[in-house]
Order: sequence, then C-alpha cells, then structure tokens
Amino acid sequence: MGGSDNIEAAATPVADTGAAIKGDVADEGYELFEDANPQAFSQEQKDAVKRKIDLHLLPLMCALYGLNYVDKVALSWAVLFDFREDLGLVGTEYSWASSMFYFGYLIAQYPANCILQRFRTARILSLSVIGWGVLMLAHLGLRNFAGLMVIRFLLGVAESAVTPGFVLYTSMFYTRREQVMRTMVWGAMQGAFTILSSLLSYGLGHITNTSLKPWMYIFLVLGLLSLIVGFAWLFLMPETPNRAGFLTDEEQVIAVQRVAENMMGIKGYQWKNYQMWHTLKDVKTWLILAFVLLTQLPNGGLTSFGSLVISGFGFDPFKTLLIGLPSSVVSAGSMVVWGFFSIKYGNLRTWGMIIPLLPAIAGIAAVYGTIGTDANKYGRAVAYWLINSYAVTWPFCLTIVGQNVAGHTKRAFTNTLLFVVFAAGNIAGPFFFRDQDAPKYVLAITTILVFFCAALLCAIALRHYMALQNRIRDNQFGAAETTEEKLDGMRLGMHDKTDLENSDFRYVL
Repeated sequence: MGGSDNIEAAATPVADTGAAIKGDVADEGYELFEDANPQAFSQEQKDAVKRKIDLHLLPLMCALYGLNYVDKVALSWAVLFDFREDLGLVGTEYSWASSMFYFGYLIAQYPANCILQRFRTARILSLSVIGWGVLMLAHLGLRNFAGLMVIRFLLGVAESAVTPGFVLYTSMFYTRREQVMRTMVWGAMQGAFTILSSLLSYGLGHITNTSLKPWMYIFLVLGLLSLIVGFAWLFLMPETPNRAGFLTDEEQVIAVQRVAENMMGIKGYQWKNYQMWHTLKDVKTWLILAFVLLTQLPNGGLTSFGSLVISGFGFDPFKTLLIGLPSSVVSAGSMVVWGFFSIKYGNLRTWGMIIPLLPAIAGIAAVYGTIGTDANKYGRAVAYWLINSYAVTWPFCLTIVGQNVAGHTKRAFTNTLLFVVFAAGNIAGPFFFRDQDAPKYVLAITTILVFFCAALLCAIALRHYMALQNRIRDNQFGAAETTEEKLDGMRLGMHDKTDLENSDFRYVL
C-alpha cells in the first residue's frame, strides 16, 4: 500500500469489511480470533487470564523499566562523589555528557522503531537491557571526557527501544482500559527505583579506601542488575498472547479475544508507508509532540541538575541524596494513584496530562519566588518535591499513543517522532542550567515555569480535539456498543488498519 490512501478520520465509512481487508496480511493470533466465538467466554474466565498475565509479565516489566530510568540518572548521583573531578570535566562538559545520551537516543529512534515493528519485541527488549548493562560496567574504565561521551552516546542507542517497546508490548496483552493502570505501574518504577538507588548510592558513597572510587560502585551494581534482568527477559518473556507458554490453549484464545477488542490488532510485521502520511496529517500527532517537547525540556535539566539544584539550597552531598527522595515518592505515588482512578472512572488519560501539571507549576513558582530570599531551605525543598508531579504526565502521554493510534506502522512512526522530540528536549534541557547561574539557576527555573504553563494548554486542546472527533463519528456512523457491533472494527484492527480508516474506532480520553 502507498501514500495514496486517503481515508480521513470520521469521513468515509468502511461499507464492506471483507473488501477492505482483502489481500491484507492478518496479525498474529487472527486465526484464534476468527475460530472462537467472542461470546463464549465469561468475564470470570477473562479476569483469570488477565491475572495470570499480570503475574507473569509485570514483575520483569517493572524491573526492566525501573533500571532503564536509574541507569540514565546514575550520572547525577556519581557527580556528588567527585565524578567530574576524577574525569577532569570542566565548563559545560558535564552538560554535554548528560545530553550525549539523548543524541544516541535520538539518532537510534527511527531504526529502533522499525526493528520493533518488524521483529520480536520481547527479544529486542532483552538484548537492549543486556547491551546497556555492559555499557554501565564500561563506566568503570573511564578516564576522560572523550571516553565518557562515547559511552553515553552508545547508552542512548541501547536504551532507545525500551519505552516505545514497552508501549507496544503492553498493547499486545492488555485491553485499552487495562493498559492505563499497567503503564502507570511500570512507569512508577522510575520513582520507586530512584528511591532505592538513591539509598544504595548513599551507602556506596561511604565506601572508601578501596581500589574503586565511590561513584564506580554505583555503575558496577546497576550494570550487574541490568545484565540479570536482561537474561531473565530473554528466557522468560513471551512474544505475543498466542505464544505465551504459561497459558493453556483455551487461555491463549481468551487472551487474543481480549486484545482484539482494542481494534488495534496484536502484532504485525509489515511496514506500510501510507500510514506514515496518516501520522503526519493527524492533528493529535502535533498536539502530543508539542506537549512532549514542553515537558521534556524541563525534564532534561532536572534529571541532570536536580541534585545540584537541591544542593544549592544549602545541603551537603549526602543530605542532598536524602532530601531528593520525596520527589521520587511524589512521582511514583502519583502514578499509582492515577492508575487506580483510571480503572474506576475511565477517560482520565488527558486529565492525567493536565492536573499533575498544576502542583508542578505551583512548586516551580514557589522555588522561583524564593530565589535570593531568606526562605527556609527545607520549605524550598518541599516546593521542589511538588515539581516532580509532572513526571506522571509522561506515562499518560504514552497511553495516548498506545491506545489512540491504530495501525502498526502509524503507531511506530508516531513513536519515532515522539521519542525524537523527547530526546531533543532532554538534549537542550541541561543547557538552561548555565554554570554562571549556579547555584540558583534563575534562567532555568524561569523557563521551566513558562514551559509547564504552555504544556497545560496543549493537553487541554488534545482532550477537546479527541472528544470532538468521537462526536463526529457517532453522528455519522452511530455508536458501536456491543461486542457484535464492534466485530467489523475488530477485524479491521486485526488487519492493521489505522484509526483514520476504522470508522468503529473511538478515542479514549
């Protein structure tokens, strides 16, 4: 298929589903979908399969994603223990080292998403973890700025497939409603593992009089843990529901039927160029990209310089590590709370991009307002903790793509653009924290406040746009409520049709 396909969102309905899918290659598990009666399984049976999937997948998903995050921020802990001095970093070299990770991440995005689309997702993720585990260990041999730049670039390449791979992998096993809570759970591991790793770094930082410097132990332990998790993924994680060895034959059928209801298929291996055009002409794409840029520019700076900002309040290195812990509690706790709310009420995805920005804006405004004053340093630390509530917006942004962008190539290309912007924001972010502004960083604090306010407007616009598209489709095609009414849309999803082609598809807010 080429770019000449011109089916608009909520425009021309698919009158003949059979004709629409004729000649298209079906997704994995389609035979199980067609051979089974979707009404034949009770809700109790479906829930039992869901619990079994949770038990087998979530522990290793949480371990991988938690390590994925702390491996990135380990540099900000190492810098508290003479890392810059030992490598002779001067001027903006630390900022460049922080940003170099995202140069590798950016450059690798398109090939990473193509590979995820065309090959086995679980295998790609396991090899990524093993690769970055080796690179974490390689930090121990660093002696200068040039070596650090090479390692950080390669680390970005190795980790480039992880988050888009997780969005894809989650969508293979869970319904759209279930994906929110699961995304929040593995997303919350950023905060949870940051707490554990900060405490670990606190302990490791006290190791002295050995052949290894304190900061080396941080990379050694995280590297070994990454290798263990990587090999566990390689041997234990299934590729798709119909290949899950821990499910019986009947349970595999139920697992496939559950995911088919998403109208987004399970796993296909073709790259369809016309779906790239569907990505570019979709208004959702540009609202999401704007939101990501405006939240990741602050993230890039806070990830690398957060410890130095807190230190600038008047804390020593060890107290800085401990004082920074509650901000991770805020991010992890917020994700879990929002996950539970999403299960109970539904349609909270865009609210999860809007509301968490409010305490973040209040926190950064308080930090800004107390610059150059005699405000209590612990009070300023509390305000700084609030800033990290913005972290919950990132997994919600991922759920928007994972649940509202249908078509395997369209979703892969959207992810490519998303993570290119993500990387660009994180590359530029550290440079707002200029050496001459230390330790108050007035310019950085001011720009973060402006960016958060602009991101808030983008999230509000995205929610209203998707609600409008749903109303237009309901008016033109009617609302599909029952499973039987959704069967045509499910078949189109299992044949890799985009949300712009499938008139039964409705956006979840």
